[in-house]
Amino acid sequence: MNNRTVIRSLVTCEGSLVAMDDGTIMWRPLLGTRTQIKLEALATVLLAVKGPNGAYDTVVVGDSSGGISILSLPRLETVDKFSIEGGIVRSINAVSPNGQKFLAATQNGSVWVIGPEVPGRCVLLFKHVGPVTSLRVDGEAIHIQSGWNRQTYDWAGGKKARYDGNEKFLVKERERANRRARILQSEQLRKDQAQPLMLDLPALG
Repeated sequence: MNNRTVIRSLVTCEGSLVAMDDGTIMWRPLLGTRTQIKLEALATVLLAVKGPNGAYDTVVVGDSSGGISILSLPRLETVDKFSIEGGIVRSINAVSPNGQKFLAATQNGSVWVIGPEVPGRCVLLFKHVGPVTSLRVDGEAIHIQSGWNRQTYDWAGGKKARYDGNEKFLVKERERANRRARILQSEQLRKDQAQPLMLDLPALG
């Protein structure tokens, strides 16, 4: 009996890629035969990359051990492998259109550039404070999402812009607290006004 669970999935116009909780990666094409491969660690990120002909011919898989595997589509043959420090691979983004260079971010906030064109194959660019939820490259800017917060860096790790999503929630929380305080104050005032007036009467002996 197969009790495997899908933990990651990626859907394209040509088929779907799924990652199982036993390390299996399976390609399910709309037309053709299914193929699969088993990795040593659980997949945490899936990224499909288009080739020169406009079809998806490569998939990049980040895993829970800091490994990054480049696999061919549709056969899922291992083209290349990389290993970066910083824990679980949380996000991967293609930098070059030919699929020879990628950015990868990890659980501890490390941001790496990897690929066969990179000197030493892996270079640590900078370290973001906190786990990286996702990253996106826009020219010379690298946008890092970490929970509700967003930080923009340049390629040298210099900070360019910052958005703190928690501030909006803190403002709303203060507004709710103020509304509750006003309601309680109004309710207490209403109760006080509803109390009967008690007069001090002389005691009858």
